[in-house]
Amino acid sequence: MASQIQHPNLPLPDYFSRFANIYVRQTGHSTLNILANVITENVQTARIGAAALVARLPKEQLPKKLLVSDNVAMMVSAARESLTASPLPHVDCKELDSQDLSAVSDNYFTHSINNFSIFTFIRPVDAIRETYRTLRPGGLAIITCSRRFAPMYIVHAAQKKIRSDLPLMPSPGPEFYEEGGFTSDKITLVDKVMVIADHENIAGLTALMSGPLMAKAREGYTAEEEARWAESISQSVKEELEQFGGIRFEAYIILATK
Repeated sequence: MASQIQHPNLPLPDYFSRFANIYVRQTGHSTLNILANVITENVQTARIGAAALVARLPKEQLPKKLLVSDNVAMMVSAARESLTASPLPHVDCKELDSQDLSAVSDNYFTHSINNFSIFTFIRPVDAIRETYRTLRPGGLAIITCSRRFAPMYIVHAAQKKIRSDLPLMPSPGPEFYEEGGFTSDKITLVDKVMVIADHENIAGLTALMSGPLMAKAREGYTAEEEARWAESISQSVKEELEQFGGIRFEAYIILATK
């Protein structure tokens, strides 16, 4: 999820190291719950992918073997710690680059999950090729990607309140490729909407938008303007809640069979 592997509009890997143990809370459980819904509806068989499997599948349908990977060491450590007591029989957590899985043999996985990471890569087509290569024939790849990443809309609203003259914070957007081996007749695109309405998850998302992940949004601010950021985020969250009844996420889910 980060490195010279990573998209230039994202924070540096040291941020993701500090972010690892608070990721689920500060994303409002959105990436976990969207993936969990997909697994429930489509798959009868990174840490969030494993957690979604445990949350939604009965014990007898859990995979016998699971490889969880990220290219940030602390994300891998957090995954390992969180899955120690899980009912999964065998979990291997490794630091790997999804754009170069040379350590994984061809036709290895029955299922492959890339959860809200594809749009962060410098070379997403390579990641898709590696996904295809490492899947067994008949295997299923699940790729999730934000269509409306709600925190970015809220951050942009907060920026406009303080310094409407400055550029809005850029963010990587979804891109889709009919490259990498998958054929169009074996690809299904599903839309998902999730509205986060409970207080605890809204508080986690508010902390995300107020913190270092969104530091780029405050570039060029004076100290006085920086001091107004938390209040501007709070007001923009309030406006989001009034419009949607919660914080609204929209996602694309690609289901691709080899």
